[in-house]
Amino acid sequence: MNRLLNHKMMFALLMAQSVAGKALAQVKADSLASEVSRTFVVVNIETDVPVRDILVYTDDGQEARTNWDGTFTLHEGYGRLTFSHPAYEKRIMLPEELDGDTIQLIPNQFALREVVIYGKRRDMDKERTFAMSSTDVQLMQSTPQGFNPLGLLALGYDAIWGKKIRHRHAMKEQKRKMIMDNY
Repeated sequence: MNRLLNHKMMFALLMAQSVAGKALAQVKADSLASEVSRTFVVVNIETDVPVRDILVYTDDGQEARTNWDGTFTLHEGYGRLTFSHPAYEKRIMLPEELDGDTIQLIPNQFALREVVIYGKRRDMDKERTFAMSSTDVQLMQSTPQGFNPLGLLALGYDAIWGKKIRHRHAMKEQKRKMIMDNY
């Protein structure tokens, strides 16, 4: 009986070692697969200057943010990369589109740069009233009548320089569309 118990214990021990060995081999294989990574550089398409703080995320849940030198590293296995930053156009890329290690982003034309607001604390206990004189009220309610020399100047300005400005804006927009088509 004792001998049968020893055989059962030996068999259980061998099975545990076998299962543990397979699990260890799987963990090693997974760790080797996850150690395969790739480093990229994100640059501004107009200046070729590296861009920092670009948020990069993939469809398999990886996230990264570019460093001061525009670099980031991702583990292999992703299917789609998405790049986003308030000052740049959002870009989505597939692994087949990655040619080399440099990724170019187009600056957002209407992005606000840093905005700093300063203010003073006001007392909330005081009641704020704004008194208006009767002249101010009349000026606010009246509408100008008759000839307007400033309106004539604005019309002349638009006729002379307005076409040039509109043409310049149209050319910029056309160039931007061409860049986006080739992006």
